[in-house]
Amino acid sequence: MKFRWLVWLFLLPAALCHGQANLYLEPSVRVGRVIPNASNTSFLSHVSTYGCELRLGHQTTGKHDWERLFNYPEYGLCLRYAHFDTTMFAETAALFAYYNGTIWRNHRWTFHYQFGVGVAYWSNPYNEVTNPANRFIGSHLNAHIDLALGIDCRLTPQVALTLRANFSHSSNAAMKLPNMGINPLSGAIGVKCYLHKQDTLGFSWRHRDTSFVKKNSFYVSVSAGTRQSKKDAVVKNGAAGPYYFGMSLHIGYMRQPHPKFRYGGGFDINFSGELIRHLPEEQQRPGKYINEAAFVAFEVLYGRLVLHLSGAVYLNRAFDYYTPFYERAGLRVLLGKNRNHFVGAAVKAHAGSVDYLEWTYGCHFVSFGDKPKHKK
Repeated sequence: MKFRWLVWLFLLPAALCHGQANLYLEPSVRVGRVIPNASNTSFLSHVSTYGCELRLGHQTTGKHDWERLFNYPEYGLCLRYAHFDTTMFAETAALFAYYNGTIWRNHRWTFHYQFGVGVAYWSNPYNEVTNPANRFIGSHLNAHIDLALGIDCRLTPQVALTLRANFSHSSNAAMKLPNMGINPLSGAIGVKCYLHKQDTLGFSWRHRDTSFVKKNSFYVSVSAGTRQSKKDAVVKNGAAGPYYFGMSLHIGYMRQPHPKFRYGGGFDINFSGELIRHLPEEQQRPGKYINEAAFVAFEVLYGRLVLHLSGAVYLNRAFDYYTPFYERAGLRVLLGKNRNHFVGAAVKAHAGSVDYLEWTYGCHFVSFGDKPKHKK
């Protein structure tokens, strides 16, 4: 029975790749260290990590306009295993989707950046009895964020050597405390094996989408999530109890002057159930859990995939526990024929400290292009 599973494990990538000329497999090995995330965690710099990974990727060839605009990027799935030389962390396995954007390319060399998002399973999270020292990972299942800079060297039309410097982060977005998070910094070397010979791809700073029209839009969206509160944490071990609900209503405007990006701003109306733990008893009424903020936003559009970044400042609040400002970073997917609807996930944070992971749905209810300029 075990032999049958091994056969399927090796045959599955080949089955997925059958008939796909632009797919590749990339096995690699990795070594690195953990970055301390606070002044009292300097001992983490002595923790080493070793691992391996397998990527199933796709090389774009310009079939869609956005592929040419971004100079033929790659995207795919990565399965990663890592071992840490301390029993406090033990082992982890991550599965994440990644995107390789092109920085520069010629016939042999390609410089690229990468971002990836997925899930990671940690074998030895915090446990009050068996692993009380692990203040960093509080649950088996965590979010995984991956950033990298890399270089590919084309050896043949089907094989390339790849080197990558990588930063990754694992945490559960305060869904279960303790949750300081883990930040390994590592280097990897791998071999990218394409299923078929690849044509030499060009590079240009001046790719244009001739069908693009500058756009303006107004949108409304709703985000929601849950978290545990540090206010409930037991000092001895950092674990926390109840879950608190958070929700935001966003009303905003976006200006898209280029097919690659857009920017804008608007207003948030936020509800935080966690405030029941921070407000004095005499102030604990529903209206006090609601606050308003103004935000600015910037988005990069990779076809239907959107990288969303925003920052906000409170206009009205009945508390001083949080910082006066907060940030959001996440991914969205555009839906519908006109791409006016979107869904996504983002991390809301106060000065880099995670508030909660929120899930979003929204709609651009009014969209209009610029009027053409008449030549005199």
